[in-house]
Amino acid sequence: MATLNKIRSKAGMLVVIIGVALLAFIVGDFLNSGHTFYAMNQSKVAVVNGTNIGVEEFQERVKVRTDELQQMYAQRGMSLPEGYASRINQEVYDQMVNEILLNEELDELGIVVSKEELADLLTGDNISPQVRQYFTNPQTGEFDRQGLLNFMQVILDPEAHGYNTPELLAQIEPQRQMWLRLEKQVKEDRAIQKFANLLNRALTPNKLDLENSFEEGKTSANIAYALQPYTSIADSTIAISDSELKAEYNRVKDFYKMPEHRVIKYITLNIVPSEADYAKAKEKVEMNQSIFATTDDVAAFVANNSDEAYDDCFVAVSSMPEKMKKFAESAAVNESSPLEFENDTYTMYRLMDTKVAPDSIKVRLLSFQPRSTQIDSVLNVLNNGGSFAELSPKFNGNDEVWLTENMAPTVGRPFINKVFSEGGNGYFKAESLGGEHIVQILSRTAPVKKAKVAAYVVAVNPSTETHTALYNQLSSYSAANNTAEKFSAAAKDAGYTVNSYDCSAEDYSLPGVNDARQAIRWAFNADKGEVSEIFTLDNSFVVAALDNIVKEGYAPLDQVKDALSIQVRNDKKAEKIIADLKAKNINTLAGYAEAMKAQVDSAKFISFSTPSIAGVGYEPVLSALAPTAENGKLVGPVKGVRGVYVFTVTDKTVSQQPFDAQTEARKIQQNYNYLINSRLMEVLRDKADIKNTMIRFF
Repeated sequence: MATLNKIRSKAGMLVVIIGVALLAFIVGDFLNSGHTFYAMNQSKVAVVNGTNIGVEEFQERVKVRTDELQQMYAQRGMSLPEGYASRINQEVYDQMVNEILLNEELDELGIVVSKEELADLLTGDNISPQVRQYFTNPQTGEFDRQGLLNFMQVILDPEAHGYNTPELLAQIEPQRQMWLRLEKQVKEDRAIQKFANLLNRALTPNKLDLENSFEEGKTSANIAYALQPYTSIADSTIAISDSELKAEYNRVKDFYKMPEHRVIKYITLNIVPSEADYAKAKEKVEMNQSIFATTDDVAAFVANNSDEAYDDCFVAVSSMPEKMKKFAESAAVNESSPLEFENDTYTMYRLMDTKVAPDSIKVRLLSFQPRSTQIDSVLNVLNNGGSFAELSPKFNGNDEVWLTENMAPTVGRPFINKVFSEGGNGYFKAESLGGEHIVQILSRTAPVKKAKVAAYVVAVNPSTETHTALYNQLSSYSAANNTAEKFSAAAKDAGYTVNSYDCSAEDYSLPGVNDARQAIRWAFNADKGEVSEIFTLDNSFVVAALDNIVKEGYAPLDQVKDALSIQVRNDKKAEKIIADLKAKNINTLAGYAEAMKAQVDSAKFISFSTPSIAGVGYEPVLSALAPTAENGKLVGPVKGVRGVYVFTVTDKTVSQQPFDAQTEARKIQQNYNYLINSRLMEVLRDKADIKNTMIRFF
């Protein structure tokens, strides 16, 4: 009982303690959830009208696009260009933003693409241009419908076509993903086309539009003119006040609207070989040139000493690079060329063998997985009169493939040797890097001279010691000049050139540096005045200083002052030239030309609808006045873009074609269509609320 009373007496304190504990728990939970919310808010590449583009989703799309491009370049025997990642990021970002904006519009308008419509575009009578592009025979230029159907059968049911192991399925997965992306793109393009057609029909010219269009284009004038250019008056003689500049700025400042950007100063130090690197390379090649010319194992020598691999195959002499071709045309087998040095590279050739043979062979083939249990029975069927066309869909058939001997690295040397050693036109087996095949030769090109040439190539590259010396040199400079002000001030004495650039969050290059995304991303995450670490970009060391942070808005007057001064000064020059000329009471074109210290020139076919005039340039004042001026009457002086003009119409042609409303409507509609198709996404982006935070991550 005493204990109970004691608890009662402390009840108030207990309530406070429990309340504080609960509050701490709630606040703690709120802070934790707030932290999570903050983290979620930070993991966005962009927010488009309230729709998030998450980092993970963005990265996945970038990976898919990168894989697609790598495969595309690999098919051409090339690798993805260095520094291409930033361009892919921007491409994917633009695609994802456009998809969101378009889907909003399409949903609101109820525009859809039906399953039947999509099927028609993919495999029906109205094949989409994108699909047609992928399945057009490069030799004939004809669309390969059977190739498309064969491809779809394989990717839609790979197991039924022999792709029944994880390894084999992995081989065709890139093609399957490519088809899914293509299908999605075709569907989106069709929906966009419907959207554009809807807009096109909403913009219909009325009767007055048609009549004005006809009148503007039916009269064409030839003129004789004299021009006094603005450059005839020295800039120093025209005073411009601050108030005049400010008035012009306020009039045209919408042209100078700018996104948020950073002003950076940067130094680029090219990583080039030192004199010691050149000397070392020369010593190496001079020591090895006699070995290359005499060794019995050229392949091993080239593999161990050359920057280019030895391709042990015959190549048509006519298709070789010019210097190799010249050597192969006249050299004897085992003869070697003199050592040459060009573009920081030593090169020497050796002729290994020659022959006269077809350069290319056209085959058709069926493809099987490695160690197939079916290939022998299918070969037997074909050799006993079986139909290739009937077997082709079941065994990944290809009706026409052109092969050359230098394709061995991509398809396999045994496969190429087998094809080029076959003498007849029957079916035979051959194994490539991708599996086993039944092959039939369809035709051979005419025999040509072919040669097997080994190349000993040594490029002079910067050594590790050179890299280190250049890096340390620049590192010492940036450490000693670690503010933006010092960074620029000390450069000249140190032998460096400081470049300046205004970069936006979407830029990925700097003048002289193609892939500078790292430096630009640093600038958007740094404080004003900071100096960056050293970046290795485009085979150069780059260090930057953040000179200024400029928020979104209009470019300040000081920044555009020079451009504005030119326009204001030209306006004042025009006033002066016109006043001086009028004061002279001249009444002939020749008199005006003499007063202008100019000559009389001519221009033809000037109409109201063509403001850019052949031989003159963009001069809308002439396009506006010449078609309506009387023949032989002096017009001017008038202010133009380049200077002040005086002209007379020497001839005028009025089209005798009657007014045709349909023709004019078609012409105007084409202009409308062009504007809609070219500016649709720009308009949607302008009216959208887009917060681009990609610079935080990429």
